[in-house]
Amino acid sequence: MAGIYNAPRIRLDNFGKPIISLKAPTDFIHLIGIHVNDIVLFDNSTEVLSGATILPRYYSIFVGTKDGEVQYKPYEYNQYRIVVSTYKNIIISIDSIG
Repeated sequence: MAGIYNAPRIRLDNFGKPIISLKAPTDFIHLIGIHVNDIVLFDNSTEVLSGATILPRYYSIFVGTKDGEVQYKPYEYNQYRIVVSTYKNIIISIDSIG
């Protein structure tokens, strides 16, 4: 049997505008244990980078908690922002998407 289709979650922002998340934090679980500087953005990647961890197009990493200290997060919603917690620049958890 093929995989089960899960409809994206629909949330509302402060103004009642729907926010639809296409990815979940579990989709990026493979990033745990990788140094933040070793992850390459899609726009900066080339064919020469074999074995490097490359994010999907438009996605970026934002460190929300660094060594136990909460960092300031921008107020605007970005569906392609991966918020992570790090300890000594090693990703220890994926907090949220957006």
